Amino acid sequence: MATYSAKSGLSKSWKVVKSHEGFYTGGKVSFIHTFGSTDGAQDKEQKDQSIIACLFNDDVAIVNACTGQLIRTLQKNVEDEERESLVVFAVRPFEKQLVTAGRNLLLRLWDLETYKCVRIIKAHASPVLAMDFDPTGTLLATGGSDRSVRVFDINKAYCTHHFQQHRGIVTLVRFHPDPKRLHLFSCGDDNTVRIYDLYSQAQIACITEHMSTPTCLSFSSDGYTLFSAGRDKIIHVWDLRNHVSIQTVVANESVEGLEVLPKDFEWLKRRKNKERDNTSAVASVAPIYFVTAGAQGILRLWQQSDDSFEVIHEQIPETKNQQFTQLLFHSKKREFIAVTAEENFLMYNERLERTKQIIGYNDDILCLKYIPKEDETPSKYFAAATNSAQVRILNRETLSCDLLSGHTDIVMSLAVSPDGRWLVSASKDRTARLWDFSTRQCIATCSGHSEMLTAIAISQRSAQFPLGNAFFVTGSADKTIKMWNLKPLRKQYNGSQRDDRKLPISSMATVKAHDKDVNAISISPNDRLIASASQDKLIKIWNAQSEGTLLSLCGVCRGHKRGVWAIEFSPVDKCLASASGDKSLRLWSITNFSCLRTFEGHTASVLSIQFACAGMQLLSSGADGLVKLWTIKSNECEATFDQHLDKIWSIAVTKDSSEMISGGADSIIHIWNDHTQKEESEFEQERQSKILKEQELYDCLRRSELFRAIDVAFDLGYPHRLFLIFHDLIYGPRQMEHPICQLDLQVEEVAFDSDTYSPEKILGPLVAKLSEANLKNLLNWMKEWNTNTKHSFVAQILLSTILEAIPPEKLKQIGVQDTIDGFIAYTERHYHRLDRLVEKSFLVDFNVATMKNLLPQYTALKEKKLREKRCRESCIASTDLLSEVKRHRDNY
Repeated sequence: MATYSAKSGLSKSWKVVKSHEGFYTGGKVSFIHTFGSTDGAQDKEQKDQSIIACLFNDDVAIVNACTGQLIRTLQKNVEDEERESLVVFAVRPFEKQLVTAGRNLLLRLWDLETYKCVRIIKAHASPVLAMDFDPTGTLLATGGSDRSVRVFDINKAYCTHHFQQHRGIVTLVRFHPDPKRLHLFSCGDDNTVRIYDLYSQAQIACITEHMSTPTCLSFSSDGYTLFSAGRDKIIHVWDLRNHVSIQTVVANESVEGLEVLPKDFEWLKRRKNKERDNTSAVASVAPIYFVTAGAQGILRLWQQSDDSFEVIHEQIPETKNQQFTQLLFHSKKREFIAVTAEENFLMYNERLERTKQIIGYNDDILCLKYIPKEDETPSKYFAAATNSAQVRILNRETLSCDLLSGHTDIVMSLAVSPDGRWLVSASKDRTARLWDFSTRQCIATCSGHSEMLTAIAISQRSAQFPLGNAFFVTGSADKTIKMWNLKPLRKQYNGSQRDDRKLPISSMATVKAHDKDVNAISISPNDRLIASASQDKLIKIWNAQSEGTLLSLCGVCRGHKRGVWAIEFSPVDKCLASASGDKSLRLWSITNFSCLRTFEGHTASVLSIQFACAGMQLLSSGADGLVKLWTIKSNECEATFDQHLDKIWSIAVTKDSSEMISGGADSIIHIWNDHTQKEESEFEQERQSKILKEQELYDCLRRSELFRAIDVAFDLGYPHRLFLIFHDLIYGPRQMEHPICQLDLQVEEVAFDSDTYSPEKILGPLVAKLSEANLKNLLNWMKEWNTNTKHSFVAQILLSTILEAIPPEKLKQIGVQDTIDGFIAYTERHYHRLDRLVEKSFLVDFNVATMKNLLPQYTALKEKKLREKRCRESCIASTDLLSEVKRHRDNY
């Protein structure tokens, strides 16, 4: 069983650390010599690298040819409705500019620093197919499908010359390298090469010796010799002084690229010195050397002899059926780049030795597998099967690639031995191939299936290979699985066979496994069981031990509602995981074949599955373009990662679960790293830092150091605490409605005087010292405060202070337009509210004034009533007194 010792705990987070995406889909390729030509360390690094421009999905891609990394595309920031389908481009010498021609019949001049179109010129009446700048970068020649050649002054944006001598589509235009001659050369599908003199504005020669379309033109160092080659397998050498043919060279292949080497080419110097030492006589005329690339897929170095040219060096063919479509030569770095028909870039040194291979376009990524090392150190390589007959071996650090050629149809599945020495591939050509990874050679071909092969797996125990007990299993669309014996590999381990003869691999057993296509095969870690999955919704477990009947059925796992796309044995437990088109993952017991757990969360078919973290977790990918991380014990999805643009056909995980690769229909390969420990460490550091900052903020408030408290509140991102501090600065601590803390603060930094204190005087210098990030955050928080009537006054005072203290240019630079728009609506509402309050305050004044006017009349009336009351009381008293006097009088 596999062990898990590199990590402890569960994974929670994965991040993409490197990506390999396509950057070339056929068409023109050109060096950009002026990219990063200014001073600076970064630009110096770019100078040392080869930067190329190439066509990519109707756009132009800027690529680092040394690493294969896409720097960016030309129309990346252009709106979809304004994008155009680009056909051809030309890089302007001595300027960081590039001209493109699209199907809308316009020429566009682009700035490679800002990636913006700076000039538009109307071009031909039909699409432009060829372009070239003159050596000075002033004139641009274009050739179109309207059979015409035009020359434009790129600075003044007008056409200076118009030639219509071609009788077919113009496919190539080239300026003479000498800027004083102003000669223009054009090729067309009328099989001619035409020469124009821009001074006389006329055609001065027409070369008609080619029997097919000329594909390349090149000039000698002195500028008096022209080399033209084409698909007629002939190279013509011309004297440009009298426009006559000097020599005709038979190339024996369709020539797609030809580059004349400079006289100071270092390897040629050493070769000349060696020839000079071997011969006493020295040639009076220096010979011309050139390199060709063509349909045979090899580079040839030609040397001029007495009356002809001969091949003096030929590259050893690396792969079969390889064809070159272009050849580029970097004069400063002395390196060649050959572009293949499969859209790959092969880089060669001056000895024509391949130094690197970069994949220009992957197409669909069907299968990915890590290639481990015997010492269990981190894997450096991984294998990829794409919509191609070649298996690609990629270096995960440099993304340089080697191709394993042998299959004649698309490779569907891959498997790698545990020690990383052997690789097996299954193809649509109905064969499986065994590859020696160290030599990159096919050592065995296995045939026997009647339909295409769809799945393959290899023994999981490294010790079985030297003993001759290893095997691999293939599944096919013919509904059968076959078990193949790898016993002949024992000779490879003991050194008894080291020749190029292929090993005799035979089938050990064959069984009709399913009622529909076999989609996946997996072998248990102890090599005792084989699992197969099919479109018939079933997973079957088969015996793989030689003691019993090979491929005898042990059990069937039923439960999926649609076809099963992937299966994987657990590295530690007696269980099996499966991924199905019913959007679910299931965990099965291999003892009673029952379903233990079901994982649901994908919104489309689940296409790939892998165990991670010592079998405690699962990683899955699906047609929804998502990678999901599942914890088996909790039956929950820990995380979902969305980095792909289309369905993800395959994922692969290293043995220690520290790295993962994924690829799919978007032609992008992502390399992921487990960032769980790193993120937890960063989270703990942030938590500790936050605690210290909060304590510092509390101490600043206790000491009434409000200015320092503002800085700490910005660092913590506490908008409410910041609001309270600003409220204290504006109103003073004694008038605060919401005290900052329960302490009795005595602000010593600011002397509050109700008669002389002005908040703007205090806040102005403070706001002016804010960084752009803090200023932008403050404006966003102020926008929220401004929505509340209770907090709006603080926001309005701060806004007034900012507008007075910060120049408008700086506010525009940090992008506060949206924030200001949010301020305007609520500020208008607050203004109208205050205006209504002011109006109502005048009513109060009116009522008070009116009441003051009525006060004298009210006083007089009150006194009159009081007098009347007193008079009435006096009358009553008098009456009573008279009554008493009368009573006493009667008594007497």
